[in-house]
Amino acid sequence: MTTVRCIISLIVAAPIILSAIFASAESSAPQPNPFLTQRTASRFLKVISDKMIAEQNAGVVEFIGNVKATQQDSTLVADSVRIFLKASESKQDNLSNIKKMVATGNVEYTAGDRKAMADKAVYTIADEVLVLTGKAPKLLTGNSWISGKKITLFRLDGRVMVESDRTKRVQAVFDAQDQKRP
Repeated sequence: MTTVRCIISLIVAAPIILSAIFASAESSAPQPNPFLTQRTASRFLKVISDKMIAEQNAGVVEFIGNVKATQQDSTLVADSVRIFLKASESKQDNLSNIKKMVATGNVEYTAGDRKAMADKAVYTIADEVLVLTGKAPKLLTGNSWISGKKITLFRLDGRVMVESDRTKRVQAVFDAQDQKRP
C-alpha cells in the first residue's frame, strides 16, 4: 500500500469509527445508527493539523498539533492523533488495515448533542473498545453526564464501564429531559 493510499484510508476511517462507537455506546436500546448510514452519503473528511508524519515501515500515521477532523456533524479535536496499521500483504486500501487509534491531549469528540472529553482516547478495532483516560474523562448527552477515572465503551455489546480510584469517584447527573430526546 502506498503511503498516500494508507493516509487516505486512515483519514476517512477515524471519524467514522469514533462516530459508530459513541452512537452505539450511548444507548443499550436498539436504534438505527445515523452515523453508519451517513458513511456512504458523505465520504469527505476534513483534517487540519500543524503537522503530519507517516511512517510506512512502522505502520503509523500521526497528525500533530491542533488536530481537528470533521465529517458531517462529527468533530474530533486533539493535540495529537496516531493511527496504527496492521501489517498487510494486500495492496487494497480498505479500512480493515487499521489496528488502533490513539488521540492524546485535550481530546474532545462531538456528534450532535453527544460529546466525550478526555486526556487520552484509545480505540482498538478488533474488539471495538474505546478507553477514555486522564484527569477527568467525561461523556455528555444533552444536560446528562458521567465521569470517572477511566471510561470504557464496549461497542459490540453496548456496555459502558466507568471506574474510579482513591482520588476520583464515579459521578453522574441524569436529566429527565434527555430521555425524551430522539
